[in-house]
Amino acid sequence: MAKAKHTDRVLIAITEFSPVDVLWRAALRRIGDTQVELLALYFSEDHWQRAASLPFTREISRVSGARMEFTRQRAEQLHSEAIDRARELTRRLAAESNRTFGFEVLSSKDIDRLKHFVAGTGSILIASSPITRLPFFPLISSLDCRIELVELVRAGTAEPTEASDDDN
Repeated sequence: MAKAKHTDRVLIAITEFSPVDVLWRAALRRIGDTQVELLALYFSEDHWQRAASLPFTREISRVSGARMEFTRQRAEQLHSEAIDRARELTRRLAAESNRTFGFEVLSSKDIDRLKHFVAGTGSILIASSPITRLPFFPLISSLDCRIELVELVRAGTAEPTEASDDDN
């Protein structure tokens, strides 16, 4: 029987569309009552900036139907709001579960920072399965970190599914 690895840090991979509450619960189930470091990593994508760079992109108001130019400033505002929502939800979940946590925002250029957060023999990264389709996933999967993907089974529930257990 293989000896269980010691866990030093649990990382929760969050994107703009991640089910933060489901990932949080999966992380809590993983760490139980231990005092493992819990760190939420928000993986920032540039899709709003790419959309703003296209000359034909317009924003249409849900309320009035009015069309307006979609600018880089508006793209940055939407991006910042998404990060703030994820940070606030994570803060609220941490308070409800009486846990401390860290929250870091990473872009695709933050490879060294990501390696720093994953460093150590006992890191586990918990993410929802759609993260495997994002451009930064090959980098994540190449790091010395156990990855547990959370599959959404039915509304409101989730099951962690091991995606990779590389011992590089």
